[in-house]
Amino acid sequence: MKDRSIAVIKASWPYLLTLIIGLYLAEILAGAVMALSRYKLTFADHMPTVLKQLVLHPWHYYNLYLGQKNPVLIIVSIAVVLYTIYFALKRQSKAKQWETADTDTHGSATWGNVKDLLSQYFTISTKDLSNQFNDSLNQETVRRLQDKGEQK
Repeated sequence: MKDRSIAVIKASWPYLLTLIIGLYLAEILAGAVMALSRYKLTFADHMPTVLKQLVLHPWHYYNLYLGQKNPVLIIVSIAVVLYTIYFALKRQSKAKQWETADTDTHGSATWGNVKDLLSQYFTISTKDLSNQFNDSLNQETVRRLQDKGEQK
């Protein structure tokens, strides 16, 4: 049970880290938009102070903007969560595509030897190959093409 918990934590930490960083950046973006709307033309003068506060106190500002139902924060946060879920599911499906049996294989390929090659791929003789090719052709079409070639 403990090994399974450790395996789950090891497998999920990149997604959790992605989610935390994404939500952190969403809070900074929402704060920057709020500062832009508040300070308008003097935004550049106030931006260093605003960014410092947003970076140093992310939890406070995230909760503040969420309580205010800030649309920028909500939309970006939903996008981050959906992206993280998509990324996790996509990565998990790619990992399953490479799963193989307990043999030395990738996918459905198996390692062959000379006997396997000869028995599978070189069983038809040259004469049989020629006969099968000739049988597959429409002989009437071949004759018409030959006649047309001789007329020129």
